[in-house]
Amino acid sequence: MTDAQLDNAIVRHAQSASRWKTVCFSALLVAALSAASMGVAAHQTSASAAAPAASATATMQSQAQPTVSPSPTPTITPTPTLAQVVPAAFANLNQLDGSSTLASAGVELNEMQRSQLMERIEDFRAQGYQASFVVVDMRTGAAIASYGGMPMYTASSIKAPYIVSLAQTGAVDINAVATSATADAAGLNQLITQTLQVSDNDTYEALYKRFGAAPTMQWLAGTGATTGLNGYYGDVTAIDLARMWVNSYDYLFGASADAADAQGRTWLAQQMRSSLNSSIAAVHGEGEIVASKAGWIYGEGNLYAYNDAGIVIPAGSMQLSEKPQGYVLAMLTNACARDDLLTALAQTVDDAMRAA
Repeated sequence: MTDAQLDNAIVRHAQSASRWKTVCFSALLVAALSAASMGVAAHQTSASAAAPAASATATMQSQAQPTVSPSPTPTITPTPTLAQVVPAAFANLNQLDGSSTLASAGVELNEMQRSQLMERIEDFRAQGYQASFVVVDMRTGAAIASYGGMPMYTASSIKAPYIVSLAQTGAVDINAVATSATADAAGLNQLITQTLQVSDNDTYEALYKRFGAAPTMQWLAGTGATTGLNGYYGDVTAIDLARMWVNSYDYLFGASADAADAQGRTWLAQQMRSSLNSSIAAVHGEGEIVASKAGWIYGEGNLYAYNDAGIVIPAGSMQLSEKPQGYVLAMLTNACARDDLLTALAQTVDDAMRAA
């Protein structure tokens, strides 16, 4: 290499070194600025995490999870009191088609309920009997009927409503009767007990001769009833018999424990437990409250009847004036001695009420 070539190489080396110094310096400067920028960003991120702006917070939440609509506030439907259910029951009974094979008011029957009830109704008809029934849901006042407007002979099924009418109208002092407070009250105690528990016709007639039909007709005023007593017994519709038992439910189970006649009401309801020949009582256990009265006649005076009516309340039900439970059922038939038919109907009605 000549001296001139060596000098040129040295110059080029010096120039290259200068350029690399510039590049390195620039790189260092960029790195330093970048680090400083990251430090500021980190500080801002920390501050934002501690107190994020509203718009930034909304954005982060939107990105973090999907928007969830607030759950609607549940609607709480208060349980109707007995004071509300009773007039609703009378109104629904007024609306029933009494000539229909199966009618309802205040409730829609599902296909299974309708099919099962129709099957029981057909059981009577297929064997040559007439039958009608009405059930009232005492939780709501809703009513279901089959031929509910057809008058039929009551037989002894009228006896319990008659005695309730004596107590509720004050024709008898039910507290005094319950405790046999006087000789007269003790005598009435025996008459009522025999009439309700073993369906004694003589004791019932003794009560009727003394008090007549006036207390019962007064008791039915305002219920919409169109049939009542005609002598000791008479013809009534299942709708009107159900009205009597709605009234009885209100009287027997609607009073508070400190009501003046609470002791007498409790005693009176007890006399209707395990009523003789009651198909309704037959399908319920000991824990349930069943206050009922059956009635039957097998051709005497060319009259035929096998009836049952009453109140069913589930076990453990309390404070029925504030939270009414159970139902009222009235069955009127001429299927003498056919316990199987009435019991099957009572069971199917109970199944329908439990499913409601």
